[in-house]
Amino acid sequence: MQTSASLELLADAAGSVTFGWADDGVYYARFSRSLSARLGETFAARLSAAAASVDSLSCFADARDLESYDLTARSAVLRVLEAQRVKLQRIEVLWWDGSAPSGSVRATIGESLHVTLNAAEFEARLMACAPRARRRLGVKPDSPHRSRWPLRR
Repeated sequence: MQTSASLELLADAAGSVTFGWADDGVYYARFSRSLSARLGETFAARLSAAAASVDSLSCFADARDLESYDLTARSAVLRVLEAQRVKLQRIEVLWWDGSAPSGSVRATIGESLHVTLNAAEFEARLMACAPRARRRLGVKPDSPHRSRWPLRR
């Protein structure tokens, strides 16, 4: 299992997703602008491969910079999460200002889903679950800015 590789960036004209291992068994993704069908399906394939390589998985998805998503993209990611549900220890999502995940999304993913609008809470939960995330994601510990995450647009 290779969980020490650097983060990968997928982008198209509409938006981007940066993702990879934040720590052993902890997968991180950050979405920016719009998640197109092609981008979502490509990310879902990478997530599926990552999930297949481990016995248990925690996922952290930072969607604070997401403005919109294609329903095909959402469906592709949800299919992977549903297929890997038995491996999922937790799914933590920092949600955007759009509508919250629907009841059907929550039903598909199950009780392991936690959604927040609070960046500090999300970051604290990530650091508690993935101590090496600070180094792997390039977090600056004492940044005076609102968020310490460098992966901002």
